[in-house]
Amino acid sequence: MRSPVKYIIVAVLLILAQGALDNYVNISIYLDIAMCLYLLLALPVRWGTVPTMLAGFVIGLLVDILGNGILGMSAAAMTAAGLCRRGIFNLTAPKENEKRQSIETIGIRSFIYYSAPLTVIYLAVYILLDSSGFRPAGFCLARLGISAAVNTALMAFLYAISSDNRKRRMR
Repeated sequence: MRSPVKYIIVAVLLILAQGALDNYVNISIYLDIAMCLYLLLALPVRWGTVPTMLAGFVIGLLVDILGNGILGMSAAAMTAAGLCRRGIFNLTAPKENEKRQSIETIGIRSFIYYSAPLTVIYLAVYILLDSSGFRPAGFCLARLGISAAVNTALMAFLYAISSDNRKRRMR
């Protein structure tokens, strides 16, 4: 996503899709889908922690306003994921300098390594805020495990779609 206009269009579409999913689709009590997390993952690598946290907060707040959840839950979870984003990228990105320059160049395997911990952080904060100590720990852990597996696969799918489009343009 090199063009800011293209990123904004994709962001609006994913936020609207997340709002529609939150309002109209209830797949399971054990599954929370977080398509909006991809927007945080796809931000430019050069962005610092504070701008990433602010972007995560704004995206999460928009999702909360459009969704039917408690106002601030997605915003808090996205802010927490934004806090850890740069450190996790530095741990999981390939060591070659040319591959560390952007998310587009790291490859699908490194992107999965990068997105999985951030997905778990997002979901842990979201589920803890949603449960607020009133649900059993086993339920919360099952919800976290199932949601993390599905959302990591979803993030890889979204990355593969955007990566496939970039490869077609290059040909």
